[in-house]
Amino acid sequence: MALKYSDIDVNVLLGTITLHNVLLKIKDKEAQQFHSYLNTESLQVVGIGYWDLLMNETLAIQKVVLTNPTFNNYPYKHIVSKKTQKNSQEKGLKLLSIEELAIINGRLNVMKKGQDSIKIALPSCDFSFFGSNMELQSEDRAITYDHYVLKATKVILNNNDYSIIKIDDLSTNEGKLMITDFQIIPKYSKTELSKHLKKERDYINLKIPQINIEKPVFDWNKKRFGISVKWAQIVKPNLEIYRDKLIADDLTVKPLYSESLRNLTFDLYINRIEIKKGYISYAELVDPKAKAGKLFFDEVDASIYQLSTFKSTKKTEIKVKSKLMGQAPLTLNWSFDINNKSDEFLVNGSVNSLDAKVLNPFFKPNLNALAEGTLKQMYFNFQGNNHDSKGIIKMKYEDFNFKILRKDSNKINKFLTAIGSLFIKEDSKENPEDFRLGEIQTEREPTKSFFNYLWINVKSGIISTLTGDGKK
Repeated sequence: MALKYSDIDVNVLLGTITLHNVLLKIKDKEAQQFHSYLNTESLQVVGIGYWDLLMNETLAIQKVVLTNPTFNNYPYKHIVSKKTQKNSQEKGLKLLSIEELAIINGRLNVMKKGQDSIKIALPSCDFSFFGSNMELQSEDRAITYDHYVLKATKVILNNNDYSIIKIDDLSTNEGKLMITDFQIIPKYSKTELSKHLKKERDYINLKIPQINIEKPVFDWNKKRFGISVKWAQIVKPNLEIYRDKLIADDLTVKPLYSESLRNLTFDLYINRIEIKKGYISYAELVDPKAKAGKLFFDEVDASIYQLSTFKSTKKTEIKVKSKLMGQAPLTLNWSFDINNKSDEFLVNGSVNSLDAKVLNPFFKPNLNALAEGTLKQMYFNFQGNNHDSKGIIKMKYEDFNFKILRKDSNKINKFLTAIGSLFIKEDSKENPEDFRLGEIQTEREPTKSFFNYLWINVKSGIISTLTGDGKK
């Protein structure tokens, strides 16, 4: 560590020290290079407690103020040193106690190797930390605090090689954390992204005007970092997902969400998340000569309960309401238990008043077919695990049919359409209450996502209903 400053003011009576034009450089013991640099216009320490320092082995300070500081960190220059066993009877300071730590107009840059070298950029930040204590002789130097106040703007997180995260404004008020204009922005256009990929990867563009988080608590005092949140609200999220199916499949195994939560490297507990007035679109390109087929869900409202990594957690539950293609009311209820190593889950839902024609922008490029008719009601209920699933489905529909198109043409292939019509029951009027019943039974493809698993379950049930006898 190296410290430089241009001037110093000391008031011994008041216990105040002020350093001007400070440069602090930090490096690891075994390292030749410095990994962190702090430049600040002034560093003021107010109200040093002499009694605690002399009698209680405690450095107690009323206030520390950094004015216009810039902190640059290079994590790749860190050298992890071997842990040494500390003597519990070692003499020296035991506790650092600061009533208030204030950063005025601070800037933070966390760098990474390579041409795109900024990992985190925080160009403007006001931050106050109240009632903080650090145990200096504990192995992990545990930190506790009462509360904090934060105001930051124009935050940038260089997420990965394909996208960045931007936050326009981040602030706290009376225990609430508020985030304005959160975005995940692709670094490439859809066409350019495909040129950079060797295997499938989703193009993701996400915009969230407002995120509200109530009572977030950050725990640094355990071997694993922890985050707990009482309640979070995500307002008007707009999520665009695009996949180029012309690129080779990604054959890595995709864990289900229960397994993903179990394998997190930090502790997480969120009691409840509310999503309000969201929009989700998903498009697939399967033919280079055709436009990508697109599905979308509008007016998405969702509640997520007990999102957690803890073994004591109750089942995680997700409840969703939306409008498929902006028209048909859709509900989805999904639950799982992170402690279940078989990753068992339950799903049920419904779709109502769907004019099949609204799905043709997706069916035409992806299935080379056009749908017609009306799905009045559909209810599905299935349970599954990491390997397979089964359940039931019932549908009430009228004049439902598929027309198969000729290859590379908008004209109907009358022969294949006629053959298909032999197997599809056009309506459900012959059954009690006009419902036809079907079975859901499928095996999971472990290299596909949970949402692919969800879709092939529903697809299995639809095929069974349209082509079977319509009975239990």
